[in-house]
Amino acid sequence: MSSRARAVVCLIWLWGCSEGAPPSSAPADAGAVTDGAAAADAGASTADSGEAAEDAGPDTRPQTLTHRMGPWMVPAGGERAADCESWTLHNEEPLYLSTVEMTATPGMHHSNWFFVPDDRYEGPDGTWACRTRNFDQGVASFLGGVFFAQSTQVQRETQQFPPGTAVVIPPHSRIIGALHMLNASATPRQVGIDFSVRTLARSAVRTRLAPFYLEYGPLEIPPRGRSEFTVECALDERARSLTGSPLDMRFYYGLAHYHELGSLMRVTVLGGAMDGRSLYETDARQGETWARTMDPPVDVSGARALRLTCAFDNTRSTTVRYGIGDQEMCIWFGFTDSAYQWAGRATQAARPMVQTEVRDGVSRSLAPCNELFSLRSRSMGE
Repeated sequence: MSSRARAVVCLIWLWGCSEGAPPSSAPADAGAVTDGAAAADAGASTADSGEAAEDAGPDTRPQTLTHRMGPWMVPAGGERAADCESWTLHNEEPLYLSTVEMTATPGMHHSNWFFVPDDRYEGPDGTWACRTRNFDQGVASFLGGVFFAQSTQVQRETQQFPPGTAVVIPPHSRIIGALHMLNASATPRQVGIDFSVRTLARSAVRTRLAPFYLEYGPLEIPPRGRSEFTVECALDERARSLTGSPLDMRFYYGLAHYHELGSLMRVTVLGGAMDGRSLYETDARQGETWARTMDPPVDVSGARALRLTCAFDNTRSTTVRYGIGDQEMCIWFGFTDSAYQWAGRATQAARPMVQTEVRDGVSRSLAPCNELFSLRSRSMGE
């Protein structure tokens, strides 16, 4: 992988729940690359859309896979945020991921899961300290893709795509999860998580999916009050620079991520036929699922931008910022039929440019989308 391409991917997929890294962090040699075409030399697929390739090879068989992980012991009042879990699939053919059903015990605060080639992050399957294999969520997403993301503290959740749509997991893949466990009880707790995974036959797949990510990083949630934080990312301009055509994209799934103080998340379409309409909205509290299957898919083609807004109700006497534990996050994740993986966010570097006003008793902050990336999806042709 070229150093320029690595810079892009390491900046893109540093998920907020890599738990502990601030949202503007990146490897020291990453640089400040903002050209989404920088990954063109990184061996990515040259497919132009999420539609199935006509000559994709012989058919595959649908499968149901199950996997149980844990238990992990978490002491009373304790937190574990540095563990990874791996599960090698030993798949000789592509898997067309349709559904992931997750069951977790209390104490599994959040987890992000990726698929990577099985010659990466080598070592025994099971639990290991992420740092011992230099696991990085951004690099994992580039090497493979996103398998599953869990709503905060939810114990049962289903990531299900509409009929005929799937995420392609290439042959010889390994699943790796970055785990965050939190035991707020007064006694030690054993924590575990189970997956039941369903795949489609290749012949049943009409649309391949790629991940999409929005984030507001420079949170400063004032004490004893309500507040809103907004970032707008201009997708159409980037789409035209990549393809020479207006934005052409449909969403099939969406998932919010915030913590205890979060009261609302909304993603709004700006411009185009859906101007001013919500792509996604939830006021569900921590512990409730934020997963949304979009069937029929939501077509944002022709839109100028997407606006991410997070609302918080801070009853505490202190300012709350971006982070794990008792701090907050503002992240939205989705799957689209774009040929590109997308990521847009306001990072900590945008803090001096944040505009804040108090209106109707609510502190409202607007930050620029100072990082917007698009990487060619690697498995569209499978």
